Amino acid sequence: MDLRSRLAQLESKLGLDARERQGPPFVDGQAAVSVAARLQRLAAAQGDVPHRKAILPEAIAVLLRGALCADGVVLIEQSLPATQSHGRIAFSSLRDVPLTFLAGGEEPCREGLLFIDTETTGLAGGTGTVAFVLGLSRMEGAFVRVRQYFLLKFGAEAAMLAHALDWIHGATHLVSFNGKSFDVPLLVTRYRLARLEDHLQKLPHIDLLHRTRAAFRRNWPDCRLQTAEQHLLALYRDNDTPGHLIPQMWTDFLRGGETRGLRGIVEHNCTDLLSLIALACVLGRTYAAPAQYGADPLGVARAHRRVGDDATALMHLRDHDDVLSNDAQLELAALYARSGQWQDAVDIWETLGDRGVIRAMERLAKYHEHRRGDFAAALRWTERMCAGSASVGPIDRRRQRLLSRQNASAARCTLSLPSATP
Repeated sequence: MDLRSRLAQLESKLGLDARERQGPPFVDGQAAVSVAARLQRLAAAQGDVPHRKAILPEAIAVLLRGALCADGVVLIEQSLPATQSHGRIAFSSLRDVPLTFLAGGEEPCREGLLFIDTETTGLAGGTGTVAFVLGLSRMEGAFVRVRQYFLLKFGAEAAMLAHALDWIHGATHLVSFNGKSFDVPLLVTRYRLARLEDHLQKLPHIDLLHRTRAAFRRNWPDCRLQTAEQHLLALYRDNDTPGHLIPQMWTDFLRGGETRGLRGIVEHNCTDLLSLIALACVLGRTYAAPAQYGADPLGVARAHRRVGDDATALMHLRDHDDVLSNDAQLELAALYARSGQWQDAVDIWETLGDRGVIRAMERLAKYHEHRRGDFAAALRWTERMCAGSASVGPIDRRRQRLLSRQNASAARCTLSLPSATP
């Protein structure tokens, strides 16, 4: 777009009529005169544009029920009794549930868990995205402490990040919902840009989204935080500020001083933080006893298997063998085989094979060929695979190999027979 077009666009936005927008042609020496004149008209017109309302930071702090902790930063703090419930889960139950699996193998100190959630200017990440709300919560004795920082201007970000280091330094684990992919990498970037100590990357991180997906994605339409709240916490948000509107609400505040909705942003973030505590309680119980909250035994078993705990994976599947899907039964059979319990594995494969499950037939063919050397049995299951599968190429090659091996084995047996006595 050339300069003349850009000027015309600005004049149109400012409401200048066609006569005011008309100027001398942009030729020879007249161009400079025209630009100067038109810029003067633009400046005069901009004087009528409303500017941001002058609102004292102290007034915003009162509106948010907080206090200024630095120039441009409002700190909102509250303490809730641990006996209080969030949905149907009491915060105090966090002290009793097993968190070994969630924390990667060792029971974490409950007061060392730092729950973290942010509200940001966008979801793209990168250096252009800013966290204008930083929410933190933790257990302290008989209370849940919540600390939320709210930025009143971009220039106050470094002060907010520096003030939050007090709680970050005292943590032993971070707990978030999708924080590994978004919140923490974003904050690490902001700390580096502010030239402040980056302590977040040093902390073990429990991302509850990953554990929620593993246990419930087969049963739910999605695994968003609010879906988990409804299914696991019996918590339904009333009059909650939608998350997708929050960035624009903060932008409207910066540009025009619009304060409506700011309190809703803080309350939305606080609900997120408290849900993290309650959800950690439920997921701790889920990975110890999947049936308690209707979790998918296969998802839970696979999560245990991925960290090398085959024994717990096998236990969970065996305890639910009456309701297991075909995939879950195949997983159980594989765990039996890995532990040397071959007959239990074969029993499952044969049951599934009789139902027409191709993968079970394949496992049986491999078992008989490679483990027992029974080529006839392997061939029988391979031929059944040929009858039930659309892609017969690889199966037919297996069939030809087994026929060859069976014939070779029969020939060896014939040669080894003692000759008849004359």
